[in-house]
Amino acid sequence: MAGKGVRWLHHYSSVHSILIVGDGDFSFSLSLAAAFGSGYNLVATSLDSFEALIGKYSEAEANVRELKRMGPKVLHGINAKSMQRHSYLVMRRFHRIVFNFPHAGFVGKEYELHMVKYVYSLSM
Repeated sequence: MAGKGVRWLHHYSSVHSILIVGDGDFSFSLSLAAAFGSGYNLVATSLDSFEALIGKYSEAEANVRELKRMGPKVLHGINAKSMQRHSYLVMRRFHRIVFNFPHAGFVGKEYELHMVKYVYSLSM
């Protein structure tokens, strides 16, 4: 049973330790932290370096700045295929790991079956 002050958002709780993998412009991580009123339980990652991130996404810099203010650990340059060896993540355990449907580039619509299969093949 949830204790006093615990906030829930569907499958996520403000007391869960949550890893967010590959958050493009960090808008998902920021939204989750805002829903909880804090981001201290979150580790938010992106594949891109910070410099590449702000070059790709117009809101990324503001999102990262606000997210860091809310307390989560923010990591850049994290590849999902090798992240288990990252010094910060190697001994960490999480209640939830969120890997939103990854962007597959501009070779089709992301909801088309061939794109879903393509993205799936990248993760294997």
